[in-house]
Amino acid sequence: MRLIYTLLLALFLSSSVTGQKLVSYEFDFTMPSVLIGFGATYDVSLYKITYNTVDARGNEHVASGLLCVPQDSTLVFPLGCYQHGTVAGREDVPSNTMGGFQLPLAFAAHGYIVAAPDFIGLGDSPGVHPYVHAATEASAAIDMMLAVRELEGVLEDVNLNDQLFIAGYSQGGHAAMALHKEIETNQSELFTVTASAPMSGPYDVSGSMVDFTLGDSDYGTVAYIAWLSLGYMEAYPDLLMDFTLESLFKPEYIEDITAFQNEEIDLWTLNDRMIATLTATVGSITPKNTLLPEIVEALKNDPDHPFSQALADNDVYNWVPQAPTRMYYCEGDDQVTFQNAIVADEYMNANGAPDVQAIRLDTDAELLNHGGCVVPAALGGIGWFDTMQNLLSATQEISSVEGIKVYYADQFLTIEVENPAIQNSTLKLYDMAGRQLSSSSIGLGIQRYDMSAMNEGFYLAQLSNNNQILNSTKVIKY
Repeated sequence: MRLIYTLLLALFLSSSVTGQKLVSYEFDFTMPSVLIGFGATYDVSLYKITYNTVDARGNEHVASGLLCVPQDSTLVFPLGCYQHGTVAGREDVPSNTMGGFQLPLAFAAHGYIVAAPDFIGLGDSPGVHPYVHAATEASAAIDMMLAVRELEGVLEDVNLNDQLFIAGYSQGGHAAMALHKEIETNQSELFTVTASAPMSGPYDVSGSMVDFTLGDSDYGTVAYIAWLSLGYMEAYPDLLMDFTLESLFKPEYIEDITAFQNEEIDLWTLNDRMIATLTATVGSITPKNTLLPEIVEALKNDPDHPFSQALADNDVYNWVPQAPTRMYYCEGDDQVTFQNAIVADEYMNANGAPDVQAIRLDTDAELLNHGGCVVPAALGGIGWFDTMQNLLSATQEISSVEGIKVYYADQFLTIEVENPAIQNSTLKLYDMAGRQLSSSSIGLGIQRYDMSAMNEGFYLAQLSNNNQILNSTKVIKY
């Protein structure tokens, strides 16, 4: 049984402080690092928290999320925010240790205190979820992070430094970009972004995603269009006041979409039913054939149509990040076209972004679909974040373990291991995009690794043993 701790304003905050976000927190369990994978270093304790925020119409609202805390009360950790991908429905959320909870757990196991909001309309948050709605994806995350700050001094193991790392996959990639944009554009007095890693996200909703999903090719996740339509009618009541399901979709799809709206079926059941109807009626899985023809025409060709305006309002590619940003993608992605990352990269860099890159993770010889891209994207993001991470004790920066020296000279990376207790370690070399380039066993004595074939620039050499990082050294190859 979970232990529930309800936080009272009189107990934990001065009565002069306004704007309290945290409502309650519940300890769930602690996951040992050996069970987490992803090169985990720390055991991680999981908490469900509820907090105050606003819904899509600006009304006061209680939302929920998962807090993942690495277990070392002597350290001061960066704050992380992980935005989850599309889930099946209300219960399939991080705070229930279901949809999307594994990746915030993995980031936390590398030394980040990670807030993973469930989003508005999911988890304990009532009402309709405004799917792929940038404003609430950002506000739910900001308010949850503020709630996490309130846990400092309440939970012994919540000790935060001033770094903030943002990540998310799929819908969460869109949400991560929306959060980064909102902080740098409007909330810089609250947070400063250290780096962000949106992964496989639909950043160009009104362009690349419309072309990809409403073309002549099969698209296997038809139900996304239904959820987006329901969410936008909730989020834009004035703009879309004249629209109903009947004015958007063909009659044969209304009953199933309504069942999903009423939470009688989940998203994947809806998807199966819509695919079955498409197959029976048109012989292909083409989402445009679920919509009325005039809606398809408007979405493709009329930027002034109300739904086109709603889509454009949720584009998150057309701004200029100031913090380092890496957009991980796969060209084989069958749900979120890789063109989203290309469009964002081109726009941001053309407009002066200081450090933005789109990073491809698959190859022409081995294309990765949306599911196959998850692990390499997460490993890339974690590895890249780790090159910038500060882990501090109460008084000083954590020093490297004694008996190890790592340095670069004359085209070679040299590792000197003098401590017998840490032999049989593993050396991993990463580029500054977070991609692992090599992994080798290390013994006692001096070992040299030839870097002459590698490009000039920054690298991270990380030495670990028994899931504990012993030494992380930034290497400049010149």
